[in-house]
This record gives sequence, C-alpha cells and structure tokens, in this order.
Amino acid sequence: MELVIRKVLAKDIPVMLEIQKKAFLVQARMYDAYNIPPMIETEDDIDLYSDKLKILVAESEGKLIGSVRIAFGDNDAEIKRLSVADGLQNKGIGRKLLNEAEKHCAGLERIWLFTGGQSKKNISLYTKMGYAPYKEEPFKDQFTLIYMEKLL
Repeated sequence: MELVIRKVLAKDIPVMLEIQKKAFLVQARMYDAYNIPPMIETEDDIDLYSDKLKILVAESEGKLIGSVRIAFGDNDAEIKRLSVADGLQNKGIGRKLLNEAEKHCAGLERIWLFTGGQSKKNISLYTKMGYAPYKEEPFKDQFTLIYMEKLL
C-alpha cells in the first residue's frame, strides 16, 4: 500500500471527521463515554487557518485513510486525534502519521499527548515511539486520562 501523508485540504474535512468518529468509537464504547471531543466535533470546530494548528492526512490510492493534528504551544506541541480508518488499524499507518507529525515539531522542547488509561494498544504504540507517562487525571469522572510526553 503506497501511503502519502500531506497537509489537509478543506474538502478532506468531512471524510476526516467520519474516519475520526469511527476510530474513536472504539474508545467511546470502552469507556461508555460518547461525549468525548473526537466524537462530537463538527466541521465548524476546525480552524484550518490557525497558525497554532497543523492537520496531516494519510492517503492511499487517492482515498483518505487517516489523520493527525499538531497543536502548537510556545515551546511544545500536542499530538491530537490520531485516527486510522476502520479495518486499516495495526498496519503502521498511525505510526507513520505520528512520525510525520513529529517532524513538524523540530526546534520544540517536547511533544505531548493523552489517551485513555485502559487504551493498552495506544499506550503501547506511544511507549514504543519514545513517549513516557507524566500524569494522570480524570475525565468528567468517567475514566482516567494518561498524559505522555517525548522530550526533544
């Protein structure tokens, strides 16, 4: 499978959100929390013109199959909404998206992200890619979030 990772285009947003919602449905079911931000986000919530946000998409054979966001702070960046299309998980696409996102963070002090405390596959991927847990906190008394960081 030939994979192209590129900057998102406005026309990609509906498909990107559809993939995101299907991907995060696994998490929503696991935690019985269907109100998590990736599940309720709309096209209007996304500012494609922000200097503080970069969205990358993965495409194969002209079809969108995943995405990741980078939200830039002063000296760090948050990796957000890493999503891979249903049926294509565990094929290295998420890892490639994360690697590409990290390239956009050169010159920063750290990259951070969070995931659900019971999301073993996510935690395993992030750990393999050099992220380490640094705090935990509850999400609306529904479940625990684990925050992980990678110092650059």
